[in-house]
Amino acid sequence: MILFSIENLSIEEIAAMRQALNVIDIKGSSAQFIAVLQNKLDNEISSAQHILKQEEAKKSHGIEEIEKPKPAKKITRRTKS
Repeated sequence: MILFSIENLSIEEIAAMRQALNVIDIKGSSAQFIAVLQNKLDNEISSAQHILKQEEAKKSHGIEEIEKPKPAKKITRRTKS
């Protein structure tokens, strides 16, 4: 079997394909094929959601770092002796 991949799909597009598989008529001979396809799309959606959560966490952490108040520098002066 030769495997191909579809790239550059948004999570919404993948979810739309997954939803479409819920409403098609399935004959007994293709039920297992459709079930495998549903699982593959479910896995892709889960992976995409995980990646999006990681990216959001990175952004939040970056914003927190930017918003942290910087400690004031202690200024020391020399006194004349």
